[in-house]
Amino acid sequence: MKRFLWAIVIGGIAFFVLCGAVEFYQSRVDNNYSYKYWYMENHRHEVVTLLLGDSYIENAINPGLMGKGTFNLARSSRWIYYDDKLLEKYIADMPNLKQVILGMGYKPPYFKSYHYPESESNEPEMNEHEKYMYEKFMHIRYDDNSNHWLGLYRGYIDPGTLIGNNLLCDSLGYERVDGQSVNWRLEHNVDSNVFHQKYAKEQVAEYTGYLKDMARLCHLHKVRFIVITPPCHDSYIVNVRQEGLDIIHGIIENVRSEYPIEYIDYLQDEEYRADSIYRNCSHLNSIGADIFALRVKKDFGL
Repeated sequence: MKRFLWAIVIGGIAFFVLCGAVEFYQSRVDNNYSYKYWYMENHRHEVVTLLLGDSYIENAINPGLMGKGTFNLARSSRWIYYDDKLLEKYIADMPNLKQVILGMGYKPPYFKSYHYPESESNEPEMNEHEKYMYEKFMHIRYDDNSNHWLGLYRGYIDPGTLIGNNLLCDSLGYERVDGQSVNWRLEHNVDSNVFHQKYAKEQVAEYTGYLKDMARLCHLHKVRFIVITPPCHDSYIVNVRQEGLDIIHGIIENVRSEYPIEYIDYLQDEEYRADSIYRNCSHLNSIGADIFALRVKKDFGL
């Protein structure tokens, strides 16, 4: 019996040592999350233009062409909750900030919400990964019930978490992406059935609430709040539905009824029809990102 108890004690100690080693390793892994957190912690007072959003902005606007003091804090697949919390975390301590630019793509599935786990998809599991990465590397918890600090546990669910994400972005938080796959016209194409999701109305309402809070924060700190819908290829646009456009524009008008917000929809802009500027049907490549950055800079007088 005594040996059994000692075995449990030693096993427990070994487990916690292993967990500690994993956590230490994870804290030393460079990735987009940790780099962008480090940059904002150390250089936020230098930022004049802050880019937020998901992959539509992460690699679709070259911050180097947007003027001095531009930083790309966007991150692929990010839910707007984290954009709101990041802005809330830093905006009061950014004395040179003049404008915040948020990407709002035509991607109704991105009006997803962590509050509706009964949705008929595998989103909850993917959300767990995002919760862990933001909590671990950017120190933003999803809610008071979050418990995603344990790297060993996360690695069991998603081994890629233990390996970490390579540091892909440059010093301005930008990832240059080139190349097209054989099926690039089909990659990331819009799902024509997304408007039939069980919780669509609730998800859009929640998205609107976070967007409105971002507009409020910008208004409070006298910062321009700019929202853009980036361009997409013809093979994507052919599946765009008016219902989806009405949802996007309705959200903007809802926010605009309470707070200042500048918005331009570039989705079907004729300037962006060439195949050569796209990585896939809904994402620009580095050539397109250079062109689009200069267009946004011109249109908003930056």
